[in-house]
Amino acid sequence: MSCEKCRDVVERPDLPHVVRECEGCGREMRVHEPGEHGRGLRVRPGERPVIPAGWLNPSLNPLKGSSRFTPQGISWYAELINVDQLPAKRDEMPAEIERLAEQNEAVLRGSPLLEGLSLNDPSHFDQIDTILESTRGTREWWARLSLMFLGMVEGAIEEKDVVNAVWAMGCAERCRSMRIFKEHLEEVVFMGQSAKRVIDILRTWDASQQNSDEAFWQLTFAENVYALSQVFAAPLIFIKDSAYVGGMNVDRKNAKFADYLFAHESSREAVLVEIKTPVTKLLRAKYRGTYRPSAELTGAVMQVLDYRRTLVRDQRSIIEGSGRELHAFSPKCVVVVGNGAAELASQQKRRAFEDFRTNSRDVEIVTYDELFRKIEVLASLFSLTRPAPAKGSGSDAPQDSKAEADHRER
Repeated sequence: MSCEKCRDVVERPDLPHVVRECEGCGREMRVHEPGEHGRGLRVRPGERPVIPAGWLNPSLNPLKGSSRFTPQGISWYAELINVDQLPAKRDEMPAEIERLAEQNEAVLRGSPLLEGLSLNDPSHFDQIDTILESTRGTREWWARLSLMFLGMVEGAIEEKDVVNAVWAMGCAERCRSMRIFKEHLEEVVFMGQSAKRVIDILRTWDASQQNSDEAFWQLTFAENVYALSQVFAAPLIFIKDSAYVGGMNVDRKNAKFADYLFAHESSREAVLVEIKTPVTKLLRAKYRGTYRPSAELTGAVMQVLDYRRTLVRDQRSIIEGSGRELHAFSPKCVVVVGNGAAELASQQKRRAFEDFRTNSRDVEIVTYDELFRKIEVLASLFSLTRPAPAKGSGSDAPQDSKAEADHRER
């Protein structure tokens, strides 16, 4: 029974908690009270902390586990799942075979693939075999193979057939390794492969900063759409590259295609992205104490604004029947162009470029070096590093010092 002091206490035995005694009635309560600043668990003198069974669920896959590993912890857990309880003496092998068989059976018993089927019911065996054969390569399939080879090991031992016993045990262990891979490592390896794409595109940038082939950059970003999404603070949905945005005449001429079409995830408002190259000039020669934007830059801005105008005008005919939800009330426009770190070598140039960019109200202008710097920040969040660029790569191209640039400007 509760009293006035504890009747409103909400018990949370499912979370790490403390066993606390009510000051009024002495009732034991399981209370989860966060510590200072909402971190950890508050434990007062005399209270007993409890971690509920099953709450601490370690996994090498960070998306499945309830805890995070240190580098030493990863090594410990890998040893745990691979060589835990390794038999010290050969007369312990029968018990070890039984333990390994139980591990494989536990995988099969807990599998949703075999829900409603029993491993102990002979009438279910054919159905179990059919299901597992149709799902070759799954952890259940490898568990069954390992279980089968373990049975062959026991038979070979009874017949004192050393060669077959060694062969079957080797096969059982290899199948067990594949089961462990499927269970603990496959998704992690895939995540690593996905993370490598971030490093790959940074290395592409290192090697290709002087590449003036616009098609090269279009293909690069088409293969790594996430890179362009780093420009925006809000989540985006990729719609299409070389996207038709209107303008086609009756004779099917004058059709306009934006390099990339995105949509905001929440509003589905269109976003048009036009790219040039990192060697596209940002500024022209000095004019009356300042610098004018280059013809290529202003041309790119006007081009994407023209695309926006035709998309707004023709949006119904463009979107109708496409199966996509897309709005074009006032589409955002972005131009990716030039390399500010390489070209804007003086304060005057930087100021002139920023003046133009800031006053380009309807178009956001992003330089290649800014974009790839954002990708570098993304990589650093996951502790991803790339080798230093090789000599002679784009990033090692000789650049004028600030003093030399200022001297020429004077």
